[in-house]
Amino acid sequence: MRSCASRHAKISARTTYVNTHEHDGCVRRIGNARLVQQVACLSSCWLIPVRHRTRINPPKATKKGRLLLKDQERLKLKEEYKQDPQKMLIETLKKSGIKPCPSFTERAVTITCTGEIFEPYVPPEGDGKAMSLTPEGAKQRLERVKNIGVTQLNQRKIRQFEPEFTASEFAWKAQKIFIDAHNALQDFDKNILHQLATEKAYPEMTKGFRFKTIRWKFLESIEKPRVVHIRTTDMINKGNLYGQVTVRFHSKQTLAIYDRFGRIMLGSEDIPKDVLDYVVFEKHLSGLYGSWRIHGKIIPDWASSLEPVIQTMIMQGQGGETDIAVEDR
Repeated sequence: MRSCASRHAKISARTTYVNTHEHDGCVRRIGNARLVQQVACLSSCWLIPVRHRTRINPPKATKKGRLLLKDQERLKLKEEYKQDPQKMLIETLKKSGIKPCPSFTERAVTITCTGEIFEPYVPPEGDGKAMSLTPEGAKQRLERVKNIGVTQLNQRKIRQFEPEFTASEFAWKAQKIFIDAHNALQDFDKNILHQLATEKAYPEMTKGFRFKTIRWKFLESIEKPRVVHIRTTDMINKGNLYGQVTVRFHSKQTLAIYDRFGRIMLGSEDIPKDVLDYVVFEKHLSGLYGSWRIHGKIIPDWASSLEPVIQTMIMQGQGGETDIAVEDR
């Protein structure tokens, strides 16, 4: 102890403490290196480590007692934010100085087509077969004259949105849409089909053809295409106008449908047939991007029934062998 005390006395007598001199805002330190050496010598004698008794894992009661009021409010807000995230978003925007946008319960809906054929055209019985000189043909002409007045009135409404619309020119345009849509159907090109068929007609055209092969061909027109029916209607509000035009096609076509095994189900690729179609085309007239698309087909009650479909089925034999059977339905 004497050696340490005497040594401390000698060091204290010879120690030069830090002197500061302020001149023009500058501070100078003198004897820094020497002071560090002296403190390092003293640390071995005067610094006594002390270990206080502490508890590493305090009990839960102590933890709960340590929660302050602001912590309780923070936890309460956290639970509220979990139940209502919109509240957290609004308060965060307010703290940032941003005005929150008003919430709307309405959703923007775009209706590109109607869900049905309104005021459908009723084809006269025997159309395409009766001559104009026969009584049946005269009756057909009389019905056509009665329908002309309403058709002309709706045609004027279409011309408010399409000034160059004429029934004769539209019939040939509709025939091109009809041919392109059926060519896209046999190639199963969904992008082109959505452009040429409405959301109502698309599932009707593609139903049942996912795993089948279609071979369709338009050969020639027996009669030139003709517009027989024009109707317009408003939807939801006045001015939101939709137009439907029914076009009559009398043509020669070939159709063959093959199943997934490559066997013929219906029709033939070599035998053409005379086909009479009444196809409805629709357009959202008041829409900026509206276009004429296939909306449906009218099949009269007096039309002849379709040919039976030849289906291929697999039958289980007695010895566990499978036989392929062909059945007409």
